[in-house]
Amino acid sequence: MMTFNARALVPTIAGFRDEVLASRTACTAAFAAALHDTLAAKLDRAVAALHEEAETEMRLAAGKGTEDGDFLYEIYHTCTTFEHLWMESGPISILDEIYEDVVAEGETCRVGLDYTVIPTEQLGEIGGILDRIRRETGIEFIAARV
Repeated sequence: MMTFNARALVPTIAGFRDEVLASRTACTAAFAAALHDTLAAKLDRAVAALHEEAETEMRLAAGKGTEDGDFLYEIYHTCTTFEHLWMESGPISILDEIYEDVVAEGETCRVGLDYTVIPTEQLGEIGGILDRIRRETGIEFIAARV
């Protein structure tokens, strides 16, 4: 098992963002441009989340060498907040929101909606970018309609 490394992932995701913006310049349809804009914004949020994750990791790493510090560091790397929100919680749509947060008695539960995925081969160049992001980062972006 590899240990999650937020710092190593930042340049990869930032590189994909640059690729998305370069691809956007060739878009002739508003729909395609909007997909690119949405994906670029989500990648921006992912990079910001990775910077926060790196700060958390540094804080916990400072406590290593102690019984509690080693334990907390190990637990943290079992599934970081970034991994949970961006990798483990299911796909992230660049079209319609495919999850809804439902609050009952003060508890929030994420509920998946029924959706249809547009196959990546029908998305043109951005479909290939989505596939590479998934393979290289573990983040699964999809184009889905509710």
